[in-house]
Amino acid sequence: MIGRLDNWTSALLDCGVSPLRQSLIVFLFALLVLVPGLASMPVTDRDEARFAQASKQMIETGDLIDIRFQDQPRWKKPAGIYWLQAGSASIFGGAEAPIWAYRLPSAFAALLAALLTLWAARPLIGPRGALVAGLVMTSTLLLVAEGHIAKTDAALAASATAAFGGLAHVFLGRGGWGAASVFWLGIAASILLKGPIVPAIAGFALAALWWHRETRSRFRNLRILPGLIAVVVLTAPWLVAIWQVSDGKFFAESLGKDMAAKMAAGQEKHWGPPGLYLGLVWITFWPWAALLPQAAGWAWRQRRLAWGLIILAWVVPFWLVLEAIPTKLPHYVLPLYPALAIAVAGYVVSGTNVPVWARRLGAGLIVVPGLIIAIGVILLPVVPTLSGNTGPGVLAIEPSVLGTVLAVFASLAVLTAGMAAWCGQLAAQIGSSALAALLLYPAILAHALPGARIGFPSPTLAEAIKQYRACASGPAFSIGYHEPSLVFLTETGLRNADPTGALKVLAEDPGALVLIEDRWIDIVGPLPPHVVRRSIRYFNPNRGKMATAHLVTPDAPRWADCS
Repeated sequence: MIGRLDNWTSALLDCGVSPLRQSLIVFLFALLVLVPGLASMPVTDRDEARFAQASKQMIETGDLIDIRFQDQPRWKKPAGIYWLQAGSASIFGGAEAPIWAYRLPSAFAALLAALLTLWAARPLIGPRGALVAGLVMTSTLLLVAEGHIAKTDAALAASATAAFGGLAHVFLGRGGWGAASVFWLGIAASILLKGPIVPAIAGFALAALWWHRETRSRFRNLRILPGLIAVVVLTAPWLVAIWQVSDGKFFAESLGKDMAAKMAAGQEKHWGPPGLYLGLVWITFWPWAALLPQAAGWAWRQRRLAWGLIILAWVVPFWLVLEAIPTKLPHYVLPLYPALAIAVAGYVVSGTNVPVWARRLGAGLIVVPGLIIAIGVILLPVVPTLSGNTGPGVLAIEPSVLGTVLAVFASLAVLTAGMAAWCGQLAAQIGSSALAALLLYPAILAHALPGARIGFPSPTLAEAIKQYRACASGPAFSIGYHEPSLVFLTETGLRNADPTGALKVLAEDPGALVLIEDRWIDIVGPLPPHVVRRSIRYFNPNRGKMATAHLVTPDAPRWADCS
């Protein structure tokens, strides 16, 4: 069986060297891993909900310069991703568009990153290796996850891949002005998405290439002066506008506070020791992390060659910087993954014999994470029973037959990939790993997570608020549950309040609508609140425990028609 799979995968990789045909293969593969779950997965807290709500407010206000979450400025990142999300949502319903409309830019960016990886790899490792690189990048766990979330990082990965691909084509004498233009467009786009991150990666890479004397003469092909002028022309209008709107506070907030704080200490409890990314990559680069040890050694042996140096120059310097910075989040290394994907693909097509130790290690790196995830999908519906969180009014974890079937077959594909790795059959390992990704990602994103309603209480709470909102003339408040997803799913004017503030509101405005957790009910108790909906028991991620919510108003007679 392994031998047949090896032959089938080799035949697929040898199906032709046409860029168009290979692009079509990567495109279709990307659709299969990116589309499932895009619409069905609930809004996630907290970053996605904040990004989507800020983009929603751009549509509501028409202000494309200032970035706000409710009435608070959101001056941590540039406006690029908000423009993309607001534009996408405007096409599919405007401010009331569902969350998938805000996620489309991320999904498209992940698809673009895969296609750009294919393009970047061709001059580095040839057509056959380029196809492998495109498939690897498309199905990397971290990129697939970010492609399903309405925030910056998938788009940043696409812009970084464009810059990396342009750099590779320029320094290997391919593309001329066209390749240089792609490089500078990638830099400009990345600045409007997340500031100086990709320019810093490119700067370190260029410094390494300058240090290598044989590549110095190729710097003129990068058209540095025209490129810098183009970057300024493309980014300056918004930078000047936000400077004026915020009176310079945007730069003080984003660079002086946000970025400086991340470099000085573990911001928002996201501290991690040096080496954390090296530990996480075995999960975030799954299922291809099994090939990273051999690929890293192979790439290092090519360091004296221009194309080998380009790969190493893009990854190594900035990876070391990220390991040194105290604040760590798994997605920070995503802009480096195109080069890792190309290194893995280059090793696969190099014909290098796989050492015995690498076979054993590779098998474990495929099987252990893959089976843990697959078994988790299968067992997820029994979690409430094991924890005792069952009964009337408790948000459930709805089992999915199709999700379970996908997880079972994914387990078989994972075991096959492990066997192929153990036997040193690289083509079979590639084919079965890709199949495992095709089965497991939809099982998680389209079935397991959407069915875990107990972990996503905001949709049910928002539904309750919307049902009675038309009968409440006053403001809406939430006490105890302050997740941004509730704001996105209800209204921009939803206010967070403490019990004392809610008591005053209920006393002064009989039309007020309050969603309150039962732990605060006794404090609001002097008023005779009317519970107009059954209790909703859910997991409050902010507190890390179960909670019960009620809808409360002092004006009970007005609710007869709504209840």
